[in-house]
Amino acid sequence: MKNNKILFLIFHAFVIFLTLLIIGIHIKIDNSDRMKFLEMTLLIIYAYILFSAKIYLDWLNSYMIFLYTLFLFNFTRVLLDLIGYREFGWATKFANYYFYYNVRNEILFVFILVLLFTHLGFIISIQNEENLALKVKLESRPFFTQIGVFLFIVSLPGILYKMLLQLRLILKVGYEAYYTGVLKDIDYPFFTKGSGTIMTIGFLLFLISIPSKKKFLSVSSLYLFVKLIDSFKGARSVFLTQLLFIMWYYYKVYGTKIKFSTIIKLGTFTMIFSQVLVSIRSKKIFSLDLINGIFSFLHSQGVSYLVLGYIIDFKSYVLESKTYPYIFQGIFGFSPQSLETLKNTNSLADRLTYHLNPSAYLKGEGIGSNYIAEFYDLGYIWLILGSVLLGYIIIKYERYVTKSRFLLLTSIYFIPNLFYIPRGSFFGGGLIKNMSFFIIIYFIATLLENMYFRIKGEYNDRKKALLHLDGK
Repeated sequence: MKNNKILFLIFHAFVIFLTLLIIGIHIKIDNSDRMKFLEMTLLIIYAYILFSAKIYLDWLNSYMIFLYTLFLFNFTRVLLDLIGYREFGWATKFANYYFYYNVRNEILFVFILVLLFTHLGFIISIQNEENLALKVKLESRPFFTQIGVFLFIVSLPGILYKMLLQLRLILKVGYEAYYTGVLKDIDYPFFTKGSGTIMTIGFLLFLISIPSKKKFLSVSSLYLFVKLIDSFKGARSVFLTQLLFIMWYYYKVYGTKIKFSTIIKLGTFTMIFSQVLVSIRSKKIFSLDLINGIFSFLHSQGVSYLVLGYIIDFKSYVLESKTYPYIFQGIFGFSPQSLETLKNTNSLADRLTYHLNPSAYLKGEGIGSNYIAEFYDLGYIWLILGSVLLGYIIIKYERYVTKSRFLLLTSIYFIPNLFYIPRGSFFGGGLIKNMSFFIIIYFIATLLENMYFRIKGEYNDRKKALLHLDGK
């Protein structure tokens, strides 16, 4: 199958046809038997997709990591139901009731469609690709490395002190307040102003400079340390998505092969880190019960399927409350949770959380979002087309990022967002704002680079002329 991609495409088309046929002729009554059948079908398809993708890709290819997070945030409760840990369909977030079987079964059917057609896009995208393990081919730019490291180091004292002030406030008012915009009320010292932006610019320039492996490991370790401190405000994704991005960059730029054992260690660290952070946040003692700890982690992380469940369950409200498709809100960005935000936003997460529990919403709690739910909101045709395009674009981005410094610059936004969309909005947290920022940074960096080489060239020409006058 690896050497005959056309055959793989035909085989997968047959898998789609056979799966839909079997689901169509299986008992159509929405009951527990149909749910168990769909659960088994979903996990078998996921295993097939993960295995077949691994034939072509390394463990840290962005498509592979996307599959890991897709399972973690959406399919884990399906697995836990099949092994008898906890029943699938329990709406644990704000509602505390069980979805009817027709809702549960539609959730599972949508998940199956998303998997099958995303993988179809992947298979289409690899048809003309000879090498799917391409390294970044860009030349190193020491000029960018030096400027990037300088800006990054200069910003560290300010950003760390700023985070300390934020953490102190969060510990005082509670984790949920993080999402209400309370951090804007802090009176920050002058030397902290703009430190976050300076650090980001410095790190971006550092990344596109293609630094030496040693320098990358040193600076990225400091960067992750900053993100680790930032995550103690309560948002685990701040650190974990950046950790995955750093590992992806390391694999993509330096071509370092990652063993399966490393993936297991990464998964173990993620589980422990998440559970410790939850324990700190909820002021509970961290449990050392390994089996229950694993099950508890999987159950807590699998909460994002509820977004799709609620959007199916509250179809009439969902249709009435939006001014345009929910998926487009990520293009414009999101605002802190408030009644004022509700008047202006078209965010699925905001509207759904407020509908479920208004008081919890105003305190800063939330259900989050889910790109699958946003696709579902567009209708089944766009759900299928969007899934195919997603699978296709992931692989094409993996290819072209190896040849474009601008795409490598944007990877700090697109790659972590790709890993998080099973729990967030498809376009992330402000596509227009971030792309404008990247374009400006790239333009200035290119301008500085041209000026640097022009000055350097004129200096070398003058030096050669002086050597010639000296008779050398």
